Amino acid sequence: MARFSVGDAVRVTMPRGVSKRGVVGISVMYTTAPEARFDGATGEVVEVNPRGPLGVALYLVNFHGHEKKVAIPWQAEWFREEWLTAARQPDERPTPATAPAGEMEAASGQARTTVEESS
Repeated sequence: MARFSVGDAVRVTMPRGVSKRGVVGISVMYTTAPEARFDGATGEVVEVNPRGPLGVALYLVNFHGHEKKVAIPWQAEWFREEWLTAARQPDERPTPATAPAGEMEAASGQARTTVEESS
């Protein structure tokens, strides 16, 4: 089942690996692939092909109009689902919900330790 739908903001994250020199980056198996040039770019899913070649779902990602663009060669490209992650803006971080009074409160006496009373 498709994890992303049309209109979702996604970030391209190519598989990571270590080169012969020990440098961590894009896996050497994918460095020559055209998709490797898009690593780190943020875009929007504009089309989904659930039955792409060999049964692998593909997503057409449009990079036009996004702020965090890398030097990409063209404006849209098809990507596998495993190369995409959800792009979340820094101001969209979920805030922790506060529990109602008494529901998640520590039991009485649990806030003190015996170390405080000794000496």
